Amino acid sequence: MTVKKKKQINILVGLPMYAVAGMLKNLRVFDSQAATIFLFLIQYAGGFLALKGIHYFGTTYQYEKYPKESRQTVIDLNDERTKMIHDLAKARTFDIMVYVLICLPFLLIEIKAGLPGIIGSAAALLILGGSYAYFAGKYSKEM
Repeated sequence: MTVKKKKQINILVGLPMYAVAGMLKNLRVFDSQAATIFLFLIQYAGGFLALKGIHYFGTTYQYEKYPKESRQTVIDLNDERTKMIHDLAKARTFDIMVYVLICLPFLLIEIKAGLPGIIGSAAALLILGGSYAYFAGKYSKEM
């Protein structure tokens, strides 16, 4: 299957998935909460597929119409300085996210949010810490 065919399939499958699931969800055809969640997931998966196909068409068009500029863009993206800037931005963002995730459970307790929200925010912090520990161990062995 060619890349163009995959792009077309993404759009032709994604748009109807998004539209039909959205209509069924909004018309409340199914009363159960599980069906509503399932339709919600189908709707956004369809939207994602359609956007992915549209993105592929846009980038392919750009690369075909402006080959010289596209080659320079790829070179710039693979430049060491650009990668270092992105890595530093991710590191700063990670530092901010740690503080936000530490404060979030306490904020949710203060506003008397439900227990699932508090447990979910605490679980997010644990997942962040666990993934950090895993990758720090993995990369420390490589270097």
